[in-house]
Amino acid sequence: MMGRRWLIPQLSLGAALVLCAVAVAQEQAPPQLQVTAVAPNIHLLAEAGGNICLFIGDDGALLIDGGVTPQAPNVLAAVKEKTDKPLRFVINTHWHFDHTGGNQALAEAGAQIIAHENVYKRMSSEQVLGGFERRMPPAPPAALPKMTYAKEMTLHWNSEVVRISHIEPAHSDGDSVVLFERAHVLHTGDVFFNGVYPYIDANAGGSIDGMIAAVDRVLEMARPDTKIIPGHGPLATPDDLRAYRQMLTTVRERVQSLVRAGKTRDEVLAAKPTSDLDEKWGHGGIEPDLFVGAVYAGMTSPRPSGPGR
Repeated sequence: MMGRRWLIPQLSLGAALVLCAVAVAQEQAPPQLQVTAVAPNIHLLAEAGGNICLFIGDDGALLIDGGVTPQAPNVLAAVKEKTDKPLRFVINTHWHFDHTGGNQALAEAGAQIIAHENVYKRMSSEQVLGGFERRMPPAPPAALPKMTYAKEMTLHWNSEVVRISHIEPAHSDGDSVVLFERAHVLHTGDVFFNGVYPYIDANAGGSIDGMIAAVDRVLEMARPDTKIIPGHGPLATPDDLRAYRQMLTTVRERVQSLVRAGKTRDEVLAAKPTSDLDEKWGHGGIEPDLFVGAVYAGMTSPRPSGPGR
C-alpha cells in the first residue's frame, strides 16, 4: 500500500470497488472533488465515485447521486461552498454503492432521498454485484430512499422543471435519467460511461440490449446543445453518446454472433471480440473481459427474479 492516498481515479464501478476497499482498510483520505460549472446553478462534482450533479437556487440545494461513503463530508462541503441554502433532496440514479454510499450522511444533513422503487427494494436487502460476485449487505435505514416513484416524477424546483424518468432495465432495473428542462442538462446515471466500457449488472437485470435502448431514449431527450453528465467520465455531448452507442452495438453484434455459434463463455472471452476497441474504450477500470462477460451473461442467463429475491 502506498501512503495515505487513493491509488487510482474513480472512473468506473470497478475502480470504485478498489478505492472503497482501500479507504476503509487504511482510513485514507479520498481524492479532492473536482467541481465544474455545467450551467447557471448546475455543477458537476467528479471524483466522488459516480458523478454527482449539484443544483442550487432559492429553494435549496439538490444533488443527483451521493457518491461513495468516504466522500460525503467533501460533498457536503462543496454544497456549502456554493450556497447558504440547505440541502433538501438527493436523487439516486440507481442502487450501486458508488452512487448511494453517501446517502446516510446526506440524509442526516437534512436531505430527502428520492429514487425508483426498485432502488429501495435492492438497497433494503442483500444483493450480489454481477461480475464481481461481491455480496452487498442491506443499507442502513437512514440511507434508504424516503420517496420512490414507478415511471416518472417531476420537481418544480429553483425555477426549473426537473424530470426524473425510469429507464427500463439497462445498467440495472432501477435506473433513472434526470433532465433539467430549461437548462437542458441531462444526468444519465450509469446507462452512460463516457469514453470507457460500462459496467452492466446482469444480476440486477442489466443487459446490453437494455443499455442500447436506454441510450436511444436519452438521445430522444437531448438537443444538439444538451450537456450530458454521465454516470462516469467527463462531461459529454450528444455526439459523445452516439459514439458510445456505436461501441455498444458493435460489441453486441460480435458477442451475439459467437453465442449463436454455440460458443461458451470462456470461448467468447478467448475470441477477444473487443480487441480493436480496447485501446480507446478499455482504460476505465472495467476490463474488457468483465464487460464482455456481462454482455454474454445478459444474453444467455435467465432474467433475475427481481429485487429482494
